[in-house]
Amino acid sequence: MTHAHPYPRRRLRAVACLLALSTVVAASQMLGEHAGAAAPAPEPDQRQASAPPLTRDTFADPPNEVRPRYRWWQPLAFTDDRRLTAELEQLRQVGAGGAEVSLQRSNGPGHYEAEHLSTYGWGTPLWADKVETMLSAANANGLSLDLSLGPRWPATVPTVADVNDPRAAQKLVFSHEFHAGGTTRSGPLPANYDTAPPAGARMTLVAALVAKCEDPGCASQPSRRLLDQSTVVDVTAQVDAGGELSLDLPGDADSTYALIAFYQTANGHTLSGYTATVDNYSLDTLSEAGARASTDFYDDAILTPAVRSLLDEMGTAELFEDSLELGGQKWTTGFVDEWTTRRGYSPIELLPALAGAGAQGGLPGRFPGEPFFDFAGGVGDRVRHDYRQTLSDLYIDNRLDVLRDWAHGRDLKTRVQPYGEAIDSSEAAGHVDVPEGESLAFGRNDSAHSNVQNYKVVASGAHLSGAPVVSDECCAFRGHVWGATVGEATDRSNLQAVYRGYAGGVNQIVWHGFPYLSRGVAGHGEQTLWPGMSYGGNDSYSAAFGAKGDPSWADYRQVNDHLARMQLVLRQGKPAFDLAVYRHDLGLGLTGLTSDTLIPSSSALAAAGYTYEYVSPAQLRLEDAKVRDGVLFPDASAYNALLLNDQTTMPLDAAHSILRFVRRGLPVVILGDLPATTPGYRPDQDVRLRAVIAELLRQPGVTRVDDESELPAALERAGVEAAAAHTTPSDAILDVRRRAEGVDYYYLFNHHSTATSQTVTLAGQGTPYRLDTWTGEITPISDYQEGPGTVTVHVRLAGHDAEVIAVTPRRDATFRGPAPSDEVPAASSGAAPEPLRLTDWSLSVDSWTPGPSGLPGDTAHTAIGPVEVTATADGALPAWSELGPDLADVSGIGTYSAEFRLDAGWDGVTGARLDLGTVVDTVRVSVNGEELPPIDQLDLRHIDVGDRLRPGVNTITVRAASTLLNAVRIAPGVDAGDRDRMRYGLLGPVTIEPYAAAAPVLTLEAQQRSLPVADGGYNEAELLVTNASDRPVSATLTATGADGIAATAPAATSIPAGGSVTVPVAVRNTGLASGTSTLAVTARAGNGLEATENLTLTHSANLALNSQLTRFPRILPETTTAQDRFPEHLAVDGSPASYYASWGKTAGLGPTEANPSTFGLDFGAPVTFGSVTVAGRADGATHLGPRDYTIDVSDDGVSWRTVAVADHPATGGTTSFAPVTARYLRLWITDTWDPIRPARNVQISELSVAR
Repeated sequence: MTHAHPYPRRRLRAVACLLALSTVVAASQMLGEHAGAAAPAPEPDQRQASAPPLTRDTFADPPNEVRPRYRWWQPLAFTDDRRLTAELEQLRQVGAGGAEVSLQRSNGPGHYEAEHLSTYGWGTPLWADKVETMLSAANANGLSLDLSLGPRWPATVPTVADVNDPRAAQKLVFSHEFHAGGTTRSGPLPANYDTAPPAGARMTLVAALVAKCEDPGCASQPSRRLLDQSTVVDVTAQVDAGGELSLDLPGDADSTYALIAFYQTANGHTLSGYTATVDNYSLDTLSEAGARASTDFYDDAILTPAVRSLLDEMGTAELFEDSLELGGQKWTTGFVDEWTTRRGYSPIELLPALAGAGAQGGLPGRFPGEPFFDFAGGVGDRVRHDYRQTLSDLYIDNRLDVLRDWAHGRDLKTRVQPYGEAIDSSEAAGHVDVPEGESLAFGRNDSAHSNVQNYKVVASGAHLSGAPVVSDECCAFRGHVWGATVGEATDRSNLQAVYRGYAGGVNQIVWHGFPYLSRGVAGHGEQTLWPGMSYGGNDSYSAAFGAKGDPSWADYRQVNDHLARMQLVLRQGKPAFDLAVYRHDLGLGLTGLTSDTLIPSSSALAAAGYTYEYVSPAQLRLEDAKVRDGVLFPDASAYNALLLNDQTTMPLDAAHSILRFVRRGLPVVILGDLPATTPGYRPDQDVRLRAVIAELLRQPGVTRVDDESELPAALERAGVEAAAAHTTPSDAILDVRRRAEGVDYYYLFNHHSTATSQTVTLAGQGTPYRLDTWTGEITPISDYQEGPGTVTVHVRLAGHDAEVIAVTPRRDATFRGPAPSDEVPAASSGAAPEPLRLTDWSLSVDSWTPGPSGLPGDTAHTAIGPVEVTATADGALPAWSELGPDLADVSGIGTYSAEFRLDAGWDGVTGARLDLGTVVDTVRVSVNGEELPPIDQLDLRHIDVGDRLRPGVNTITVRAASTLLNAVRIAPGVDAGDRDRMRYGLLGPVTIEPYAAAAPVLTLEAQQRSLPVADGGYNEAELLVTNASDRPVSATLTATGADGIAATAPAATSIPAGGSVTVPVAVRNTGLASGTSTLAVTARAGNGLEATENLTLTHSANLALNSQLTRFPRILPETTTAQDRFPEHLAVDGSPASYYASWGKTAGLGPTEANPSTFGLDFGAPVTFGSVTVAGRADGATHLGPRDYTIDVSDDGVSWRTVAVADHPATGGTTSFAPVTARYLRLWITDTWDPIRPARNVQISELSVAR
């Protein structure tokens, strides 16, 4: 059949609407949301000092306060003072700015017993001595030293070792029984608790309630048993001292009544093996007493006079608390009274809505914990919202504020990961000195493909409270200890994870982590065996930095210098954003923010270059929450507009505030639905809310759109332009802007894994400068165009790479003014020399293996080689493991040397580029004995060797340091033999190409060196042609490939003098279904110049496969927006272990008949296919794949026809049909296999299309 229905509305349904508080309704708000709201910003003398101004000197050698820190794992106090001092000196030498002390249990006979722990445990006198030793050594090295709030997380102290200690974490449990109406019950209250109380724990009755079930058969219902709210009776007073209750139930035999008893009891979570008082109970995070348990213990046991003096001398130490990871339904003493005061009503008769609601307070369909009981008409959801809001309030008031006030009196600052519970993370982040996120919890857990948007939620708390630092625990990758790389353009490289955090507002990295060189008897756990301590063992989380186990450690000085420069830039002045996105969400779970409330990084806003972050209602209660000259928070993040998206609920006072903002000149864009109800148990305000919204819509400054793709145009009509506008819409580059002292700083991050080349228009006046964060050089950009208050520059970034640009009219020692125009050679009849491929190398390896003792730090170094290494026909070089058994499982440092001869034509070369292809892991390069400046480890294709080459014999030396994994795999006793072997070394291909010479130069560069072209498929290679001469040239490209490959290029292309043009080359495959082939491309200019480039074509039978993210097959922009952690391309990357997930974790956001989800492909040209396979998840998780969907095709992407209706189980399957020829394909999905109904999202592990 043929149908022309368009794609469904691609809304950002996840974005909550901006809440603000009006003074008109301040009193009612105090009884609604957090009455205390965001506290004032930290006092200036207690807040971590802002970074020093960026000058040429500070950029060349950044100060310690902006340098990365390391999480420093230690086996309690079972350490040596000299070793502690030596390790801090190591951190200084590698360019660190400080260390965060983090503890692990020490391995050894009896080390978990009280006798050992009474001496070496956390909080003992010896531990206080160790803190003094470390602080003294840190001060001597100019480093900061951060301490953790407890020995582990959640926080504990040795003084809370009784399950009934009121300072221990509490939870709410319930029991129940059903009775027919008109009957009598007597005896003890029911004891069938939903979760068992800990052994010996006291049970305190909170309430006993009786209520009639809406359905007489409620006793047999699995969940969400509706109760008649009007029949709820509080019978707590009738329970006698022995816990018994006699009760005459109303009604008749045809009715059913529930007796529900709620109790407060200890959570029961304990920690052992860290202190002599076993067990220590996790502390109450909702009571002041829980916070005081930590601060009192610190005062009594750790902060000795000597320690206090050293902290005062340091002035930069932070007290760290990790993310909240407590199970059970949170409660605390006095919770009912707090609820009554803060929300304006007693929750007692509404407590059934919390029964079985779970750790996150029963967020519908999002977290485990479907309510056992509920009320009709949405009352239960309103009550559960108020529970979460009260929990968030208590955490902020009784914990964060108490800890911060205490810390400020002791020369400490608080650094906290404010998420993991049902709290307002943005608000909470404003109540600490340094809020922190993490690549692991904000990622996919098996990699660090972390959600940039998560960081924005945390960062906004710092930005709007005035705190200058946002931290990131980076880069823990599950299963990659000893194997994490620095710069590979993969989801597991350290730099890409760091850069994602920076794109979300981070400006301080804490590396995870640096293990202490343990001592003890060999053979008692991984700490006592080579290579030594790591986090969780030798197949667990990365990394394990340090000279004791990391061949690339010596290269981290350059990495840390580079990151320090970026962090210096990202602390200049204040952040500036194009718009604010309101987010009112009280359920940030440990494994990342739900995309329901976030704008994906692949959105139309991001593609247009708009910068944004999130604000919560509490932040709008700050004194700075005002509009001046049409700008919201003009003295902080300076939002030029406000976005509301499908926001169906909103507090009344928020609506009043937004109306006030609009009237004062703030543009507001509304996407999708309008707020119609208020959150919380205040239904009487709904009618008033709708009246305010109606008035809001009558304001001239309000724009309403239906589709997310319309947002950029709507903002432009409102006069809001993107500060970093992309000339051609592309979501590859994410932008961060900082403004300081007449300078606009831009951080630009390519979050795609392939290179991107774009023209970007930056807001700012003056000259643009490129700040090279690898070398410390500040260089004016000569090739730019000025506009009204803007400059336009060309940006080229390798996959996952980032750079910094500054725009300023200043003329001083730092910004010295425009560069002279680039001079290109005068026209000449001669030609520059052709590129040279280096294929023959000599390799010597310093192999790292366990030393004779087998102890940590005892590393034997064995010289292997020299080994002759020769490239294959395509220039690829073999990995170490492919060079014979002597190098099969070797880790260490490899030195490659190549000697080659250049002819006399190189005499006039003034600039040449070295392309190393791929190297694992870190790289240093020397040319003719001279080491090059630090190399961008994510862009090894553009290494500038300047004029160091000469006619005659030349030598290039490449030093490649590996990870330690291959050696760890075969080391005795480490239990890592099941880890996959890594491919190390210089993998090439390696070429040298001139880019500047006395004679004109023409260069040709493939933007992607590897191109998938399936059997019967189509793709386009993108070739960058550069003309280094003083006259324009006309260049023609030709391409030849293997049999079955047809390639065509456009007609002659004009290349401006000194400029570059990207030229597409179309490639067709008519018969190669496996393997690889080579495509040779030649560019010929009218002046006789030539340039060549070879591409590798990869072949398969899958027309959808595109793991390299090349031009085609391209995912259609109309595809339902993905969660940042599970982007669209994971459905076509050829890996069953990864998967795409559409946004939505809340029930009802998944596909339906009325609002289907789609996944579409553009093959680039018509192709013929007759089967489509949708694969199920391979990780054993609940499958949320498509359940009901059609397979549609189109010739123009507008009119679609259905060719098949799919019918497969949850694991997926193949749908075959009569072959069709079409350019476009889509899945039109109306339901998924999600067990939660209605569905939350759709997930696709792998989409395959075959002939």
